[in-house]
Amino acid sequence: MSDSREEKKPKSLKVNELILSGKSLAKHIEEMKRERFLRERVVNLSEYRKLRATPKQNTVLVVDEDESSRSCLVSALEKEGYKTLSASNEEELAKVIECQPFDLLVLDPSLRGVNALELCYLMKGNRVLRKIPVVFISADAGKDNVRKAFEVGCDDYISKPFKTDHVLRIVKYFLESA
Repeated sequence: MSDSREEKKPKSLKVNELILSGKSLAKHIEEMKRERFLRERVVNLSEYRKLRATPKQNTVLVVDEDESSRSCLVSALEKEGYKTLSASNEEELAKVIECQPFDLLVLDPSLRGVNALELCYLMKGNRVLRKIPVVFISADAGKDNVRKAFEVGCDDYISKPFKTDHVLRIVKYFLESA
């Protein structure tokens, strides 16, 4: 009988030893994980500073049938560091609006095939698009046209011929205040 007790003790000791060795193994694994975590760089400060220093490049969509006005605006905006998209007709405008996000719209309201007032009204009525500033730029800056543009939500109205510096100041104002 004493032999059977002795046999049981070693078995129970082995189980206890296994449990203890399992606990110590778990502790050892936790320590290894902690040490590895502490060795890894959680945040690279120089990369973070570069990221914070690099401003978001705003995108301006320029829509005008007049090639010289459109290319002049696009060139000036790109020199100021803006990303630009352009469209010269309703088909190009539809493609750009469908596929590309933009932060500001410069639109000639006399664009054939597009009711600029309606487009502006629809944008300002949409909860996502209403935040995008719409700047009309037109040779027809009569009081009625300007009034109608502001009634539908236009943010600014520039008459042609325009001064590039004036347009750039307006674009900068709306993109920096957004």
